[in-house]
Amino acid sequence: MTNLSKTMLASLLAVGVVTATSAQQRVQSTTDPRLYGEIGLSQLKIEAEDGPLSAEAKPGLLTGTLGYQLWPFLAIEGQVAGNVMKDEIKLNGVNTGVDAKIPHMVGLFVKPTLPIGDRVELFARAGVVRTKLKLSTGGIDVDDTGTSGAYGVGINVNLSPVSYLQANWMNYYDKDDIKLQGVGLMYGRRF
Repeated sequence: MTNLSKTMLASLLAVGVVTATSAQQRVQSTTDPRLYGEIGLSQLKIEAEDGPLSAEAKPGLLTGTLGYQLWPFLAIEGQVAGNVMKDEIKLNGVNTGVDAKIPHMVGLFVKPTLPIGDRVELFARAGVVRTKLKLSTGGIDVDDTGTSGAYGVGINVNLSPVSYLQANWMNYYDKDDIKLQGVGLMYGRRF
């Protein structure tokens, strides 16, 4: 056997071992938990502009997410959120006496992920969200509901094989000179 054929044989054996190991890992990954849930708090920022006027409020939400891992790096998610903190609207930086809150928000997302080592993964979200905004002052309430495309990015840090902490930034609504963006901290659990 020549040196060239020995090298080729060794290379083919190495490729076969790597391929078998990869196949075994893929089979094992199909038994990993595919369903997961997240719960946490989000701090939102509502901004509206009309010519020289600029309004802003920062209500808080309790957010819950239920997701299903379709493939190792792609999931679908349903998300619901509800008000835990209202905030007074500031018009050009001046308090108005009008409170803003988000009574509920419902969304559906696709979530691609990119693992960075064993403990960390980066992700993006893209989907659609339906949001209800409520303004109130002196016993007068005004509601408005809207639907918009939504997107965001985040990071998961694994605490164990089944639990993780998450930080994210989301753009929930961006239409008619109104923007609704927020940051969130979540605890997640795989089932």
